[in-house]
Amino acid sequence: MPLAIITGASRGIGAAYARELAMRGYDLLLVARDTNRLNQLAAALQKHNTNITIERQNLDLANPHAAKMLYEWATSFNRPVDLVIQNAGFGLYGNFVTMPMNKLLQMVQLHVLQITEATRLFLPDLVAQGTGAIIIVSSVAGFIPIPYMAEYAATKAYLNAFSEAVAHELRGTGVTLQVCCPGFTDTDFHHTAGHYPRHTFWPQSPEQVARVSLNALSSRRTLVTIGWQGRLAYWISRLSTKKLLLPLAARVVKPPSSYSHPPSPI
Repeated sequence: MPLAIITGASRGIGAAYARELAMRGYDLLLVARDTNRLNQLAAALQKHNTNITIERQNLDLANPHAAKMLYEWATSFNRPVDLVIQNAGFGLYGNFVTMPMNKLLQMVQLHVLQITEATRLFLPDLVAQGTGAIIIVSSVAGFIPIPYMAEYAATKAYLNAFSEAVAHELRGTGVTLQVCCPGFTDTDFHHTAGHYPRHTFWPQSPEQVARVSLNALSSRRTLVTIGWQGRLAYWISRLSTKKLLLPLAARVVKPPSSYSHPPSPI
C-alpha cells in the first residue's frame, strides 16, 4: 500500500486528509501535538479500514530540530514515503506591535523554516524513486498582504512562491509539489487564533479541501485553490491593485475596539 505522512493531523484539514487517504487505502504516519485527539482519530480510521497501518507521533513542529526528527521517524520504517502533506500551522490575529514575540518566532519557525527544511529532506528520496508528491497547505491569505494577520499572510505568501519555484525545478522528475490554498474553512482555526470573523460567506469544509487537493495530484497542478471561492480570491488578487485590496482586507479583518482575545497556537 502507498504510505503518506500528514502533519497537523489531529484536527481540521489534517484530519480530513487522513480520513480521505484512509478511504483510498493509504498506510498513514500521523503527526500532531494533541496526543488524545490523534489517538481518537487513529482508532476511528482503523475501525473503518482494518487493512491499513497507522502510526502516530507526538511532535511539536515549532521545535528547531523538528524537521530532522520528522524525516528520521518517517524513514525509520524502511519503506518509501509516497506522499508528504505538510499541514501543521497556526494563526495570529491582532496588531502586530502587540503580538507576543515568542509566538511570532514560532510561526516563522513552523511555517517557513520547518517546511523548507522538511521539503529539502524528503525531496531527494522522492526524486530517486521517480514518483511521489509533497502537498504544502498554504492559504488564499498568501495572495495579498492582510493587516491584523500580517505575519500569517506573509508566511503563506512565502510558501506559495517557494512551492511554485521548486515545482518548476522538479519538472521531468516524476515528483509533484503542490501548494494547496484554501479559503475560509469550517474548522476551529480562527477561533483558536482569537479571530472571530464578521464575514464568513460560503465556508469550505475540511473534507472538500482534502478531496480537491488530492484529486488535483493526478493533473500535477502546482497551485490549487478550492472551489469557485478560491478561484475568485486568486483572480481578484491578480486583477486588483494592493492600493484597493489592502484597505478592504483591513476593514474585513480589523478587530473591534473591545478586542481582548490573545493569539494562541493551533
